[in-house]
Amino acid sequence: MALACRTRRSPIAARPATATIRRPRRVRYDRRAAERYWGEERSRLGDELRIVLSAGEPPWVNAAYHTWETTLLERHLRPRRGQCILDVACGLGRIAAPLARTGATVVGVDNALGMVRAAAAKTARAPGSKSRGLPRDAGRAVRPAFAHAFSGSLPFMDASFDAVICLGLFEHIPPWLQATTLREMLRVARRGGAIYLMLLNNRSLLLQAGRDNRHRRARQLPNGYYCGLPDRDAIVATLRDSGAHVTLLGSNAHYAILRHALHDRSPRPAEARRATRAFADAARRDLSDPHQEQFGEMYADHFFYHIVRR
Repeated sequence: MALACRTRRSPIAARPATATIRRPRRVRYDRRAAERYWGEERSRLGDELRIVLSAGEPPWVNAAYHTWETTLLERHLRPRRGQCILDVACGLGRIAAPLARTGATVVGVDNALGMVRAAAAKTARAPGSKSRGLPRDAGRAVRPAFAHAFSGSLPFMDASFDAVICLGLFEHIPPWLQATTLREMLRVARRGGAIYLMLLNNRSLLLQAGRDNRHRRARQLPNGYYCGLPDRDAIVATLRDSGAHVTLLGSNAHYAILRHALHDRSPRPAEARRATRAFADAARRDLSDPHQEQFGEMYADHFFYHIVRR
């Protein structure tokens, strides 16, 4: 696919406003080990949503989250022909592939080479297939381009993209790399362009309990897996210090409360059907009440932000 986006670094330095991004203390993180985990070990799980979302949750939990996330993105991004969109940490292309079918030029990048190869193979096999949760033009056989790239050093020129999407990455990288990734996303976004960023809620009473993920300790495991709770306030402050305008689009407290209430349960088939309906209803409630204020601060798992580069 021919790209309208520029894929070489500009000789011009990044916009000075982005230079104020804070640099957190550097902690040990093995990028190669993380690449092996996501590109090899995680890729063997089979189900696409288990691979890129939560490996330990039943399918209806991941499906409800996917619906909530992609519906919010569709409402605000409104992809169209002629747009140039970057998906950072694209995984298997669950976001990039349906976006490309709207006529937008879409590039997906991921640190895991195995993910990139699988995403390219998947979209090549089913160029006109349907995908849940995002708009599509079934008559078009438009595919995204995928590239193996590190989020802390994106291989694109300054101001190359109308929109940059980053969903589900920041909990899997340490704070110093979060800061570098923010700087890179701001650099490649055009002035007035949008960045869509999903962050775990470090203020959640449910996530702070640590019951649902015993590995969420902000350190890397021997197999390369890293998981932590990003500091939302610090990230938002960093973005605003850089001159960006930050808006909260929504959170998912109804989904989170139900997920934590049913944690570690293995329902029988009849209960599974009820759980599927319950989680779908929770996603609808979160979408109908995106600004849940204190309720969301206390219980939501995720916060979805819209950032405008100025």
